[in-house]
Amino acid sequence: MSPGLLVLTPDDAASLAGLHARCFDDCWSAEAMRGLLKDPNVLALGVQSAGRICAFIMGQTVAGETDILTLATDPDQRRRGLAGQMIESLVRRLGERGVSRITLDVAEDNLAARELYRAHGFIEDGRRPRYYKAKRDIPVDAILMSRTLGLGF
Repeated sequence: MSPGLLVLTPDDAASLAGLHARCFDDCWSAEAMRGLLKDPNVLALGVQSAGRICAFIMGQTVAGETDILTLATDPDQRRRGLAGQMIESLVRRLGERGVSRITLDVAEDNLAARELYRAHGFIEDGRRPRYYKAKRDIPVDAILMSRTLGLGF
């Protein structure tokens, strides 16, 4: 495990909700986070800095495929490779568990996230029209992305 990398538990829910609120307009509550973290099909990994979680990724596995539910990096900690570390750590763990494909969706106007995922082997393979509405005058599409895991991930 990389230094500072944690497997997150329901006890981390409040911390994750606080970080999520700093990152997204449509943030999730601590209660929602706790419910997800109790789900045995959910894997959440985080990175800690100065005693607090500064980045995390959460994926839910169903029928051999995992959907990345969210990825958040503290705005003050961005551009340090933490999101990429989270993605690759999740990919390694999921590959070891026999997951064959990872999916996600990202707002069409979130160009930084789309580029991050492309840099880590995800391809854009679909679109969900007018899906993201929070704090927008005009809803934007969700871009569906996926990465197939082969031998060696």
